[in-house]
Amino acid sequence: MNAKVFFTILATALLNILAAVLIPSTVIRAIAVAVISAAGIALLVIFLEKPIYDMKMQMRQVQQENDELERMRSEFVGNVTHELKTPLTSISGFVETLQSGAADDPDIRTKFLDIISIETERLKRLIDDVLVLSNIEAESEVIVEKIDVGSCIDTVMEMMTPIADGKGVKLVNEVEGGLTAKGDPDRFRQMFMNLVENAIKYSDEGGRVWITGYMNGDHLQMAVSDEGIGIAPENIDRIFIRFFRVDKSRSNKVGGTGLGLSIVKHIASLFGATISVDSKLGKGSTFYITFPE
Repeated sequence: MNAKVFFTILATALLNILAAVLIPSTVIRAIAVAVISAAGIALLVIFLEKPIYDMKMQMRQVQQENDELERMRSEFVGNVTHELKTPLTSISGFVETLQSGAADDPDIRTKFLDIISIETERLKRLIDDVLVLSNIEAESEVIVEKIDVGSCIDTVMEMMTPIADGKGVKLVNEVEGGLTAKGDPDRFRQMFMNLVENAIKYSDEGGRVWITGYMNGDHLQMAVSDEGIGIAPENIDRIFIRFFRVDKSRSNKVGGTGLGLSIVKHIASLFGATISVDSKLGKGSTFYITFPE
């Protein structure tokens, strides 16, 4: 309880007691008690006005935050529904066509089954990314371990090499030896797998993607660079938004879900790291991840 409120209540009670003891006249005593009580109430109103106002403002802020969370949830559900509907509609359409007699033609059957397989894989990737994002947001306990950065990046390079080879893109590892970080090693690898995969997707045949890592003062500085299509300046601040795509037609062609960079941003926040982007259209992009001390 606020000290001013406490002493106001105490003083009002004591004055009422004194009035009852010292004032013999019933009428005068009643008037005195009423005046003292009214004065006490007035003081309480004055003392409580700011706490009540602060409480109202806090409640309003909480309500606004809840409204914003609800808006984001509704928007996310709407986006997921839309993204799920597209491949499902495609799969359903081709299945119906095959059932209508197209399956009797071997060439058409093979073509349609290939498309169904591609759309099914796209659907699986989308569901996997939604689950990953959901799991990251739901994590209440953050794993903190010493991470061997070089070893983690070697694993990332090994896993991404087949994808890079498939597009004719060269991966380059320029991470200095002996670097360490603190956090969840699995999330660390996942963050750079997403960044490297994203760089490969938006690179052309013959391009390069490289990972660099070094100490910048007391901070671990990591970066993933490519020689791809680049990002327009007006889109830089939007690329981490869920389901945002710089080039939607290209993203659909290469199998992007629109959640990869959003996952990267959420993982970076678990590490207390910051992300910045340097990009030029037609020249490529560099994603910088700066880790705390």
